[in-house]
Amino acid sequence: MILNNLAGLPEFYGYALITYIAVAGALWLLHRLGRDDLLLPVASMNYMLLLTISQYTASKIGSFIGPLVIPMGVFTYSASVAMLDFLTLRYGRRVGYWVVRIAAYLQALVFIINWLVILYPPAPFWNLQGAFTSMMGQSARIAIASITAFMISETYDVFLVSRLGGGVLRRVGYSDPVAMTIDTLVFIPTAFYGVVPNDVLLLLMASQLSVKISLVPLTMLTVWINRKALQYGYVTSRT
Repeated sequence: MILNNLAGLPEFYGYALITYIAVAGALWLLHRLGRDDLLLPVASMNYMLLLTISQYTASKIGSFIGPLVIPMGVFTYSASVAMLDFLTLRYGRRVGYWVVRIAAYLQALVFIINWLVILYPPAPFWNLQGAFTSMMGQSARIAIASITAFMISETYDVFLVSRLGGGVLRRVGYSDPVAMTIDTLVFIPTAFYGVVPNDVLLLLMASQLSVKISLVPLTMLTVWINRKALQYGYVTSRT
């Protein structure tokens, strides 16, 4: 089993690397083309998109190493933190806070639409209502957990990134593990308590936190790729 899981590690981190490079590369290209006016909307759009994808992909629990298991939305969520770090470092704390608030509103909208679709009467020939309701219902619960967790953790992430001194890599390296720990401690119990046994719940928390921390270097890579757009070494504590 462990060997099989280890064989899947390159695939998992390959997915994560592709996701990070895609969102970081879009910002890098805009800066290179002199379109810094588009950095704010594009980074914000990437942030919202990654959060929404995370809601649905978190419904699947995948194996990692040995007994470790993780919601599969973990790498898209971690990539969304990289986008939030970029926005906060470039545009300041107020913009970071507003992006988190707007994201919370949009994720709540996803939750509401899910439930409206579940409650709408199905066509007589529709035979998959039970499976559809189960899938969408779990996604709706994950949406509530996601909103609660990222409102707390990412508000704190914005605060730390904007208040810490030094270079941007140092800020991200310190703030992200703290924010990701808070997110895990809130998200996993809210999303999965009563759905999985308590021992599996604890395993999920330990597994997700381990994976998130292992992805912090990719967040730092995203920042490093876009260091010129962030005026590396210049920004201190914008408000």
